[in-house]
Amino acid sequence: MSDAPEMLPDEQPDAAPVFDKEAARARYRAMMRSWPMRLMFAMTGLVIVATWVFAFGAAYGPDVKELPGHDVTVAVADCKTCHNAGLPTAPSFNHSFAPTCGFCHVQGMPPTTALTSTSRLR
Repeated sequence: MSDAPEMLPDEQPDAAPVFDKEAARARYRAMMRSWPMRLMFAMTGLVIVATWVFAFGAAYGPDVKELPGHDVTVAVADCKTCHNAGLPTAPSFNHSFAPTCGFCHVQGMPPTTALTSTSRLR
């Protein structure tokens, strides 16, 4: 006789564990309702809304590339100064400010100076 406990017929040591589908669903539901997932969903929603706002601005913002002094090198602070000064040629801003005006307005490249023969790369 051995000292090992006697095993019942349904307790086989080599049997694979049974997958509990309901417990897996409960774990999944708990994970999807956790605060990190809710925060991720909220952040995703904010990114989608911001994308739509910038797309709307880019579609309907007037082009300023033909206007003098409106190239891509002009800082947003300079744009605010001129447009909020009440100049008759510069309309007042009716929107918030983005990091650059090029988010919504098509801007031209800065004017280039004529290259001299000494400044060209050979």
